[in-house]
Amino acid sequence: KIPSQLLYTISGKMSFGGRPAGMGGEKVDEGRLMEEVQTTLRAQLVQEFYQTVRDKCFTMCITSPGSSLSSSEQKCLSRCMDRYQDATNIVTKAILQQQ
Repeated sequence: KIPSQLLYTISGKMSFGGRPAGMGGEKVDEGRLMEEVQTTLRAQLVQEFYQTVRDKCFTMCITSPGSSLSSSEQKCLSRCMDRYQDATNIVTKAILQQQ
């Protein structure tokens, strides 16, 4: 069950069918609202992950930015991205096992 204060805050900012949900007396579909919130959070987490990886791998691998990447920079970026993906998979798996 979603706390009513959170539901009001979220529903007042989200729109279903062109009207703000929860306004004007109509009942808020909590399941649908939660799905939209979860989808938005997942998208933000993925975006944040790739931004972090891009920044860290760029800093670590690109020694002198230019118009193209050297072979060693390409390899470094590939390995760096793979390591971050592996680490994320391990952490995600561990979190899911704890639930």
